[in-house]
Amino acid sequence: MAKYISTYACQINYPTERQSWMYATDNLPDFNDMMNEVKKWSNQNNKYLIRHTITHNLILMGKTRSGKTTIAKVIENPCYMPPDGKIYSETKQIAIHSVSTALINSNSIYSLNIIDTPGMFDKVKQQNKTIKNDKIKRSIDKCMEQDVTNIHLFAFVINLQTNLDIEDIYSMIFVKEKYPFLHEYICLIVTHAEETNWQQREDKINDFFQSDLVQKNNLKGFFGKKIFFMGSLRPELVNYPNKQSVCQQIKNVHQMRDIFMDYIIHLDPTNYFNIHRVNMPNNCQIL
Repeated sequence: MAKYISTYACQINYPTERQSWMYATDNLPDFNDMMNEVKKWSNQNNKYLIRHTITHNLILMGKTRSGKTTIAKVIENPCYMPPDGKIYSETKQIAIHSVSTALINSNSIYSLNIIDTPGMFDKVKQQNKTIKNDKIKRSIDKCMEQDVTNIHLFAFVINLQTNLDIEDIYSMIFVKEKYPFLHEYICLIVTHAEETNWQQREDKINDFFQSDLVQKNNLKGFFGKKIFFMGSLRPELVNYPNKQSVCQQIKNVHQMRDIFMDYIIHLDPTNYFNIHRVNMPNNCQIL
């Protein structure tokens, strides 16, 4: 059940007898001629045009404050601007964002369920709600077991805006160790890329994969085959409006969003991960 549905409607305006072949006195003895007229009339007066729906399910994982929720919001609305950053995770429970889109001249509607997970390595205990990594894993497992069982893409989200973050690496190691069977279905999304060009993004990700701890744990082999970049309008624009900055940011946001969405909608909907097919000792024990 999508939150946003592309709909097409036309006002039914039943024609007068002179305008409608239905009320004409001539006969249509040929079946094909008759059905052509029926279909023409139906297409002109069809209030509810039904489209084929193709559904993909995406899980976002990563360290706290890496930009997982912002990715979901930007997919819904490229003009989304996140609030000022905090050092604790806003997402305390699994949240599902459902959106749908229709391409121009396409007979299909593409529905996307974006599953936003709590951030690993939550920094601050706010109202006793800090979440441990193992609890996050149990929440993800429960979601895959009971809520959305067929996952087409797992996206691990990191923020390379500043210096190398050791907790990003440990989060990736955690996922690689706990979910070694996701290799075929996982990608890497680098966020906060709205003010960089393609060369700067490539340099950042190359530097990241060349770090000693990343190489030691072969994280590039697990995460590095499918890499995307995402961003959003910067919240600083609220206090410091700047036309040049916002033009650069919104162009980059649209370009990166288009590339990611193009990849998702062209995924084979019949090729997905289902945790019930994985044989592991104590598989997905829910506490």
